[in-house]
Amino acid sequence: MKAKPDMPKREKLFSDMTGDDRQIAILVAQVGGMPNELQIIVETAQFDEKEEGLRPLNNYIIRVLGAIEHRLVTMGTTVSTIQILEDHPLLYQYNKTPVALFVRGNPTDINAVILDITQAHSEVFGLWRRFPEYMNIEQPLYSLFESGGGLLGQMPKPLADKLVPVLEKHGLETKVIEGQNPADKNTNPMLTEQKIKVLFIGASYFISYAFSIDEFGKV
Repeated sequence: MKAKPDMPKREKLFSDMTGDDRQIAILVAQVGGMPNELQIIVETAQFDEKEEGLRPLNNYIIRVLGAIEHRLVTMGTTVSTIQILEDHPLLYQYNKTPVALFVRGNPTDINAVILDITQAHSEVFGLWRRFPEYMNIEQPLYSLFESGGGLLGQMPKPLADKLVPVLEKHGLETKVIEGQNPADKNTNPMLTEQKIKVLFIGASYFISYAFSIDEFGKV
């Protein structure tokens, strides 16, 4: 798909990436001029069968405005995907209700409980959040269950929703105390109408409320 000359730059970038033969690479990642701003310079390319190599298409500068969290793992490496999402496990701690999950009881097989908790965590977050993130690490989980229970962890509600039936399956009592929804805490009038998003470039990601995209190196 060929981009129109007057196409908005965000549209043009994603148009560049339409097709199985398209690639994108992060060339530069640096701190921007505004507080918490990151600037990412990327290059799109198309695989040229005749030359058996990549043919550069366009360069873009992506400004992550008010960066909250990021992970850069594909600098200089071409990848085949770029996307901006409003719903993803990485965003749960920012856009889902936080809860404290308490558990009480003495399970017959503590190791089996811990194994099931680990599995449930993986089913919710995959490799994006590593166990034991969100768990109470003030004492080992084995000790927590051996002593009859207590605070299992403070976590986004989707994880608690997954864990409660797992714990009850082992004969344990649970109690969930909900905190304030993150959306209700937002008092910045410039952000009230915006949702927090995650920009993926391959396995690299950038979490923010807003992203600005322009062509780079062109007048």
